[in-house]
Amino acid sequence: MRQSTLPALTLRHLTSVVACAVYAFLFAIHASYATLHGGGVATLVDVLGTLALLAKDHKRAGVSLEINISFVAAANAGEELEATGTVLKSGRSIGFTSVEIRRKADGKLIASGRHTKMLPP
Repeated sequence: MRQSTLPALTLRHLTSVVACAVYAFLFAIHASYATLHGGGVATLVDVLGTLALLAKDHKRAGVSLEINISFVAAANAGEELEATGTVLKSGRSIGFTSVEIRRKADGKLIASGRHTKMLPP
């Protein structure tokens, strides 16, 4: 397994269905209000959705077809977050994943995302 290239992303658990990570975000990706920037959330949805698919089949990372995200609450600079990526379905040519990002201290949902990928044969 390759190491993550995202700073402060620690892979905690990897099985054939779920990839989990703990992420304490850095000031480099926060918005002007000292909260987690939406681009940082989108990156987590992309990376964790892909890791979940790779955990199921390490040769089928695929390419993104669609990413959508619901931003539910703000995460303040320095808060530790827990993100979980799950494969909803992995078919012959398309894979569907779901990612939830929660505040580690109280489990509050910060964002929820879906990631659809075209998979190689």
